[in-house]
Order: sequence, then C-alpha cells, then structure tokens
Amino acid sequence: MNRDFMNDLQRIYSLMNYLEEQALERDYPIIWERTHAISCAQIGRMLAEKRNIDTEQAALACALHDIGRWISGRQVDHAPKGEEPARSFLAEAKGSIGMREQIVQAVINHSKKEHIGTPLEELVKDADILDCYWHGLKIDKVHHIHRLKQALTTLGISQLKEG
Repeated sequence: MNRDFMNDLQRIYSLMNYLEEQALERDYPIIWERTHAISCAQIGRMLAEKRNIDTEQAALACALHDIGRWISGRQVDHAPKGEEPARSFLAEAKGSIGMREQIVQAVINHSKKEHIGTPLEELVKDADILDCYWHGLKIDKVHHIHRLKQALTTLGISQLKEG
C-alpha cells in the first residue's frame, strides 16, 4: 500500500465531502465523482504498468483529472477550470515540482481526446474513456471511439461490447 497515495486519497475524499455539503447543483452527483476518481486511478495504474510510466503519478493524475467539475459542478470547461484547484491540491502532495506540473497539465488537457499530448496526458485520457465505457456511459464521438478501441487493445481486449 502506498501511504502517500492513501493520504492524497483521504484529502480527495475530504474535499468531496466538503463539496457535497455545499448542495451545489451538479451535472454529476458526488457519488459518481468518488467512484470515477478511484476507478480511473486504478485503471491509470494498469496503463502505467503497460506503458512504463510512474504508477503513483499516474494514479494521482487520474484521480484528480475531474477536479474542475468537482468544484464547479459543471461539465462545461471543467478541464481548464481544474488548473487552479489541482495546483492548490498538489501544493500539499509529495513529489517534485516537475511531477506536480505534469499532473496539472494532464488535468487541463484530459478533455482534448482528439489531440496527442504527453504520455501522462494520454494515459489520463485513456483511463477516463475506459472508465466511462465500463460504467456504461455512451461513447459516441468518433475520436472517443477511436481512443477507446486503442486503449482496449493496449489492455488486450479486442472488441467493444454491444449496447
């Protein structure tokens, strides 16, 4: 068990508990945000192993990628709106300034699924699309479907499920 990640996870849950108490109108309920953050972190670890990327950095980047939506409650422009909350959160996290900056950039750019970014950015995008797919969200944009197929292939899964 990585105690640093567990401490970060506790801070994430504390933040979400605080936000849930605010009774802000949301596009997605906090229970989804909790579930999505943790499952993306675990998917991120698997992808990091396959891609030779630091698994702890990947897990934290994946867990935080929607922090802009947690704060604003809204899907629209949530990725760039995550920059300042991610910076604030990461100011207390372990790791180098460079590592934290890579996570911030992954948060900012994770919604640009049609663009190619850094290996960490690509990993976060793939973990996000895989988790949404496995939770039954509709994946219908052409570049999202393409990314999903590639990510599934990376994991040795050859077909999209019907539905």
